[in-house]
Amino acid sequence: MNRAQKMSLTVVITFLLGFLLGIILVVMRLFDLDVPKIAFLFPVFIAGSGGIISITCLKKDRGAITFDERDKLIDRKANAIGIVGAFIFLAGAGWLLSVITKMGSIKAPLVILLVYLACFVWILVSSVAALIQYGWRSIGEKS
Repeated sequence: MNRAQKMSLTVVITFLLGFLLGIILVVMRLFDLDVPKIAFLFPVFIAGSGGIISITCLKKDRGAITFDERDKLIDRKANAIGIVGAFIFLAGAGWLLSVITKMGSIKAPLVILLVYLACFVWILVSSVAALIQYGWRSIGEKS
């Protein structure tokens, strides 16, 4: 498993862990368990920690060739898929919010939140796409 795969796997795990914690907090809030509003920042910090962990803790691969044409192609395709996923998320969330508000307008703080969420979607989708393109096992390759 090369560094790009390890980084993608770390991001996917931390994002899903943050998402799961967010769902748990929302359910606890629905049952009136006195969850403070500041607690809703913890899932964001956990989800954002994946990128920080990958950059700081994962060492660069040793060897003469650590990033070749295949890796560049996978990275380019994964980023393109991530951007498409973020655009689909923005379009769907914007449409859904305009239908919910019934006025067709969305307040500015909500738009900023949507942009941040779209960045999370972009990173998550591109990480999943990179893992899928690399495959789960390497056949006849050393990494």
